[in-house]
Amino acid sequence: MWQLLFWGSVAVVFYSYIGYPAVLLILGVLGKRKRHSADSNSPPSVCLIISAFNEERVIGDKLQNSLSQQYPADKLTILVASDGSTDRTVELVREFAEYGVELYHRPRRRGKSAVLNDVIRARKEDLIVFTDANAVFERDAISRLARCFGDPTIGCVVGRLRYINDGASSVGKGEGAYWRYESMISRLESALHSVLVANGSIFAIRRGLFRELYPEVANDFQIPIDIAAQGRGVVYEPSAQAVEPTTEYWREEFQRKVRIILRGLTGFSVLKRRIRGFRLWQFASHKLLRWMVGLFLVLAFVANAVLAASSTVYAVMFALHALFYAFAAVGSRLRHLGRPRRLFYLPFYFTMVNAAALVGMLKFIGGQRQTVWDKAESTRLAPAGTTAEVPDLAAVDRVGPHEVVTSQTEERVARH
Repeated sequence: MWQLLFWGSVAVVFYSYIGYPAVLLILGVLGKRKRHSADSNSPPSVCLIISAFNEERVIGDKLQNSLSQQYPADKLTILVASDGSTDRTVELVREFAEYGVELYHRPRRRGKSAVLNDVIRARKEDLIVFTDANAVFERDAISRLARCFGDPTIGCVVGRLRYINDGASSVGKGEGAYWRYESMISRLESALHSVLVANGSIFAIRRGLFRELYPEVANDFQIPIDIAAQGRGVVYEPSAQAVEPTTEYWREEFQRKVRIILRGLTGFSVLKRRIRGFRLWQFASHKLLRWMVGLFLVLAFVANAVLAASSTVYAVMFALHALFYAFAAVGSRLRHLGRPRRLFYLPFYFTMVNAAALVGMLKFIGGQRQTVWDKAESTRLAPAGTTAEVPDLAAVDRVGPHEVVTSQTEERVARH
């Protein structure tokens, strides 16, 4: 029994991290789908929606970066969707009204998905581009996203998020390695027009395919599922890039991962009937099993400890097993000392992420749900670096500023 438990747990971990990408690679070689090119002479109209909650530290840089996009000004609308901001976010956004930046502000916080429902309902543009306030786009990011929609079978395009850090954070380095791995999987899924989930920092959809969002489900989780359920492709465009600072502190990253898992499990419980066929296999392989890896790591360790007493082979395996977690502990210690080393921070990050997944699962089983997102403050300490230039706002020619402020009892529309 212990052997079955050990090897079964090892097989699940192996399949989740290596087997699933390998199967995608084979399927991609056998059935890779091509995309049609876009008509560059008639770019679609775009609404860039910046979700914000108390983003006074970064919103000004984000808006300047957005205004610098190499996209026809008469085809691009920039809108900040403020979900109950109580700092200077709204005040700072209003300073950009003369450049055509629009504001939607709801004084009472209800969660990003609820605000997006309000905002998108009134939009008329061809495409909606979603982003966060601390994500800085490369200057051609929107153009590269929009170009993919020249293929009428494509309904959602996910851009590439790159993380930057100051070189001293073991969490930041671990997160960067994790996203490089996730980007590889996104490329494999994209070859089949079936990227599973989006990245909230940079992705775009056809507005006509948008469906009402559930408040407790993350928008970058639900939207690709809804679009795939309508028979449209979801692809990854790595040339459309954004950058963000990584979290600096492991507690922030741990809690962020817990929230991601909790909302992911919530999303699956709400939307499971919309996930069918090939995408159901994808979801089970890429998400459900991955979220359960922490549990199987514990089972494998316990089973290996029992088997080590009766077998030299299993004793060696257990020694290697224990060494890995010892490296994770050293990585944690070096993090405290500010001296991260690759040999140690990857085991530390791997262990931390899977421990967070276990906590997220327990919270979900315990009935906890989350409708609002608590951001990691260390990712707002300074704007992310990018090759994009900050525009001369005096030279920006935009018209039609529009502000909407809502409350439970009042809808006010003010035109400047």
